[in-house]
Amino acid sequence: MAETRGLLIIDLQYGFSPDLDLVESVRDVATNYPVVVATRFAPPPDQNPVAIQVAADGVIDVGHDLIIERPGYGLNAPAIDALQSFSEITEWDLVGSRTGVCLLACAFSLSDASIPFHVVRPFRILEVEKQNPLSGSNFSTA
Repeated sequence: MAETRGLLIIDLQYGFSPDLDLVESVRDVATNYPVVVATRFAPPPDQNPVAIQVAADGVIDVGHDLIIERPGYGLNAPAIDALQSFSEITEWDLVGSRTGVCLLACAFSLSDASIPFHVVRPFRILEVEKQNPLSGSNFSTA
Protein backbone atom coordinates (compact mmCIF):
# COMPACT_ATOMS: atom_id res chain seq x y z
CA MET A 1 0.00 0.00 0.00
CA ALA A 2 1.35 3.41 -0.95
CA GLU A 3 1.93 5.88 1.86
CA THR A 4 -0.44 8.82 1.91
CA ARG A 5 0.14 11.50 4.52
CA GLY A 6 -2.42 13.84 5.99
CA LEU A 7 -1.65 17.06 7.86
CA LEU A 8 -2.90 17.42 11.44
CA ILE A 9 -2.60 21.03 12.64
CA ILE A 10 -2.69 21.37 16.41
CA ASP A 11 -4.35 24.50 17.80
CA LEU A 12 -3.51 27.09 15.17
CA GLN A 13 -5.93 29.48 16.90
CA TYR A 14 -6.14 33.25 17.07
CA GLY A 15 -6.05 33.16 20.89
CA PHE A 16 -2.57 31.63 20.86
CA SER A 17 -1.26 34.53 18.70
CA PRO A 18 0.82 32.55 16.23
CA ASP A 19 3.41 34.35 14.14
CA LEU A 20 1.93 35.42 10.78
CA ASP A 21 4.89 33.94 8.87
CA LEU A 22 4.20 30.62 10.57
CA VAL A 23 0.53 30.76 9.58
CA GLU A 24 1.48 31.47 5.96
CA SER A 25 4.04 28.64 6.01
CA VAL A 26 1.43 26.19 7.27
CA ARG A 27 -1.08 27.47 4.71
CA ASP A 28 1.46 26.97 1.89
CA VAL A 29 2.45 23.47 3.03
CA ALA A 30 -1.19 22.44 3.55
CA THR A 31 -1.77 22.62 -0.20
CA ASN A 32 0.55 19.60 -0.59
CA TYR A 33 -1.68 17.31 1.48
CA PRO A 34 -4.80 15.48 0.28
CA VAL A 35 -6.38 15.84 3.76
CA VAL A 36 -5.85 18.65 6.27
CA VAL A 37 -7.39 18.43 9.74
CA ALA A 38 -7.20 21.19 12.34
CA THR A 39 -7.76 20.82 16.07
CA ARG A 40 -9.22 23.45 18.35
CA PHE A 41 -8.48 23.40 22.06
CA ALA A 42 -11.92 23.82 23.66
CA PRO A 43 -11.83 23.07 27.40
CA PRO A 44 -15.12 22.46 29.23
CA PRO A 45 -16.74 25.44 31.01
CA ASP A 46 -15.64 24.25 34.46
CA GLN A 47 -11.96 24.57 33.52
CA ASN A 48 -9.60 27.49 34.09
CA PRO A 49 -11.34 30.70 32.84
CA VAL A 50 -8.10 32.02 31.31
CA ALA A 51 -7.67 28.84 29.25
CA ILE A 52 -11.27 29.06 28.12
CA GLN A 53 -10.85 32.70 27.06
CA VAL A 54 -7.74 31.94 25.00
CA ALA A 55 -9.31 28.83 23.48
CA ALA A 56 -12.57 30.60 22.65
CA ASP A 57 -11.01 32.17 19.59
CA GLY A 58 -11.49 30.39 16.30
CA VAL A 59 -9.16 28.22 14.30
CA ILE A 60 -7.15 30.07 11.65
CA ASP A 61 -8.26 28.87 8.23
CA VAL A 62 -5.41 27.24 6.35
CA GLY A 63 -7.60 25.20 4.04
CA HIS A 64 -8.53 22.39 6.42
CA ASP A 65 -11.12 19.72 5.61
CA LEU A 66 -12.26 19.21 9.21
CA ILE A 67 -11.98 20.88 12.62
CA ILE A 68 -11.79 18.60 15.66
CA GLU A 69 -12.61 20.19 19.01
CA ARG A 70 -10.50 18.82 21.86
CA PRO A 71 -11.72 19.20 25.46
CA GLY A 72 -8.29 18.23 26.80
CA TYR A 73 -4.67 18.18 25.76
CA GLY A 74 -4.77 15.00 23.69
CA LEU A 75 -7.17 13.45 21.20
CA ASN A 76 -10.24 11.73 22.63
CA ALA A 77 -12.03 8.71 21.08
CA PRO A 78 -14.28 10.77 18.76
CA ALA A 79 -11.22 12.65 17.48
CA ILE A 80 -9.36 9.39 16.81
CA ASP A 81 -12.44 8.01 15.04
CA ALA A 82 -12.63 11.15 12.89
CA LEU A 83 -8.98 10.77 11.83
CA GLN A 84 -9.44 7.07 11.11
CA SER A 85 -12.42 7.89 8.89
CA PHE A 86 -9.93 9.21 6.32
CA SER A 87 -9.12 5.67 5.16
CA GLU A 88 -6.76 6.89 2.43
CA ILE A 89 -4.41 8.43 5.03
CA THR A 90 -1.73 6.02 6.24
CA GLU A 91 0.28 8.52 8.32
CA TRP A 92 -0.29 11.96 9.83
CA ASP A 93 2.18 14.85 9.93
CA LEU A 94 1.63 16.98 13.04
CA VAL A 95 2.37 20.69 13.26
CA GLY A 96 1.62 23.22 15.98
CA SER A 97 2.45 26.64 17.32
CA ARG A 98 3.05 27.58 20.95
CA THR A 99 1.15 24.46 21.93
CA GLY A 100 3.98 22.02 22.59
CA VAL A 101 2.17 20.22 25.41
CA CYS A 102 -0.93 19.72 23.26
CA LEU A 103 1.19 18.60 20.30
CA LEU A 104 2.94 16.04 22.49
CA ALA A 105 -0.34 14.85 24.02
CA CYS A 106 -1.86 14.44 20.54
CA ALA A 107 1.21 12.48 19.45
CA PHE A 108 0.77 10.16 22.44
CA SER A 109 -2.92 9.75 21.56
CA LEU A 110 -2.03 8.76 18.00
CA SER A 111 0.60 6.35 19.28
CA ASP A 112 -1.87 4.77 21.72
CA ALA A 113 -4.29 4.28 18.81
CA SER A 114 -1.51 2.76 16.65
CA ILE A 115 -1.86 5.55 14.09
CA PRO A 116 1.47 6.35 12.40
CA PHE A 117 2.57 9.98 12.66
CA HIS A 118 5.54 12.29 12.31
CA VAL A 119 6.00 15.61 14.12
CA VAL A 120 7.01 18.28 11.62
CA ARG A 121 9.34 20.49 13.63
CA PRO A 122 10.56 23.18 11.23
CA PHE A 123 7.36 25.17 11.83
CA ARG A 124 8.09 25.41 15.54
CA ILE A 125 11.74 26.18 14.86
CA LEU A 126 10.76 29.05 12.56
CA GLU A 127 8.76 30.63 15.37
CA VAL A 128 11.47 30.10 18.02
CA GLU A 129 14.17 31.56 15.76
CA LYS A 130 12.11 34.71 15.25
CA GLN A 131 11.88 35.17 19.02
CA ASN A 132 15.54 34.32 19.68
CA PRO A 133 17.71 33.89 16.57
CA LEU A 134 20.40 31.94 18.45
CA SER A 135 18.08 29.30 19.91
CA GLY A 136 17.06 27.64 16.62
CA SER A 137 20.41 25.93 16.21
CA ASN A 138 19.68 23.70 19.21
CA PHE A 139 16.62 22.05 17.66
CA SER A 140 16.57 18.92 15.55
CA THR A 141 14.33 18.79 12.49
CA ALA A 142 14.28 15.00 12.39
